[in-house]
Amino acid sequence: MYTPVDSSQGFWSFTADGYTIDGESTSSSLTAIADTGTSLILVADDVASAYYAKISGSQNSSSAGGYVFDCNTTPPDFGIVIRGQNFNVPGKYINYAPNGDGTCYGGIQSSAGIGFNILGDVFLKNQYVVFHAGNMQLGFAPQS
Repeated sequence: MYTPVDSSQGFWSFTADGYTIDGESTSSSLTAIADTGTSLILVADDVASAYYAKISGSQNSSSAGGYVFDCNTTPPDFGIVIRGQNFNVPGKYINYAPNGDGTCYGGIQSSAGIGFNILGDVFLKNQYVVFHAGNMQLGFAPQS
């Protein structure tokens, strides 16, 4: 599935129909960039907050610099809906890194201060992604 991109700001920007948390869809469209140079999924505060509200005991930790949760927890799946198709990130991949205190740093964090959403490696490694410069479009296919 291909979607057109806007590269006028130097990024591969596109509009997604919405996102899913544990299979539940939202109708909140979002503009994002696909960026292989960013490790995490960075989204608006309300999206990050809605996601971590589904993880018991998670918190936005100032000392860790973002959302953390108990490492024994398997986070819910997170997906981006593009042209009607959900591109899913299994929850086990949202467990980004241990903090050394029994909590793990989440692979989804707030994009506050950046001004746009970034779909980095946590999202991209779960899809087949084609950066088609000739037609200025991104191609997405779920991994099997």
